[in-house]
Amino acid sequence: MTKAAGKKRSTIIPAIHGKLTYDRKVSEPDVAWIIEKWLERHPEVNNRPSRIRAVRGQWTTADGLKTEVITVSIVAGDDIAEYDPEEDVDLYEYWKAEARYWEAG
Repeated sequence: MTKAAGKKRSTIIPAIHGKLTYDRKVSEPDVAWIIEKWLERHPEVNNRPSRIRAVRGQWTTADGLKTEVITVSIVAGDDIAEYDPEEDVDLYEYWKAEARYWEAG
């Protein structure tokens, strides 16, 4: 969890970013679709979608793609206290940030 504007937040989608496909085309994650599917799986938080925040930052991948790194969080609450983002990794696994992103810290 992180502190933002005095409220604790829980990460629901860890760092994701665009990728180059095998034919060198850009594939960017559809964050709105990922959040929509995530909310379908977690109806316990459907009453507070306005508490979800996506944060974006610029980054260049190892293969030279200039893209945005996006993380998504929600204001923490009892309904999401034990949530582990890996539970829903199938929604965003292709776009997970490269290991190099985490090493750059």
